[in-house]
Amino acid sequence: MAVTMESQQAQVAEFSVDCPADGVSVGSVTMDPGVVQRGSFTVDVDASDDSVRWALTVTQPE
Repeated sequence: MAVTMESQQAQVAEFSVDCPADGVSVGSVTMDPGVVQRGSFTVDVDASDDSVRWALTVTQPE
């Protein structure tokens, strides 16, 4: 599964997560403060199959 994040129309993160058919996987990315600009951001998830179930948590400590 490919995950990308954009802030103000600029890509700020990208990572992949291997998703076994019979298991659970975890992926993460850490960004420096200020990388995500004020305002909205988008996250795109591209799963290899419609049956792949996924969840996303965004933590903003600043």
